[in-house]
Amino acid sequence: MKLIQTGKYSRVYYDAASESFIKEFSPKFEDKLRYLLRFKPYPGMNFAHIAQRLGRLGVVTPEITEAKPYRLVTRDVHADAPLCDEIADSATLQQQYLDVLELCWRNRLFCRGLHTRNFLVKGGQLVAIDLDAYKDCRWLPFNRKEFLYCWESVLGKNEKFLFPQLLIRLGLPADFMHGQLKADKRH
Repeated sequence: MKLIQTGKYSRVYYDAASESFIKEFSPKFEDKLRYLLRFKPYPGMNFAHIAQRLGRLGVVTPEITEAKPYRLVTRDVHADAPLCDEIADSATLQQQYLDVLELCWRNRLFCRGLHTRNFLVKGGQLVAIDLDAYKDCRWLPFNRKEFLYCWESVLGKNEKFLFPQLLIRLGLPADFMHGQLKADKRH
């Protein structure tokens, strides 16, 4: 097993023998308490839940071979490339990405990490990864402006043109977030 990524509260390993990624979570004490009291779902279980919801909506996610509260094992999807490397040159991938964002918006799935580095491309189709940070807000408040603010703030320079396209798809006026985005605060 090879350590491939270390985050503040997780580590990701790659097991070449089983062609699997193993993500081990080590949350801070406050989050462990929230999980224990069921205020938040455990990260490994949340990944499985979100993958199931996205799958029902037609979004491809990695195959899960093990989901435990603080451990997740998924099969390598053998992607062609990360979406961030392909999106600028592909209208098809741009539309697929906007489709996923629109699905998340309309189905009340919130995530601060909806950036193009959390999607892979395999055979011309998007694969959503890093699902443990998503929140299922079906029964919880869903802050639509925060959704858009978070998404706009993680877009790369060559991806900013997608923001007004998403507003149009969502039936929102072009000035819906005027003065509230990170880009507005940089001036």
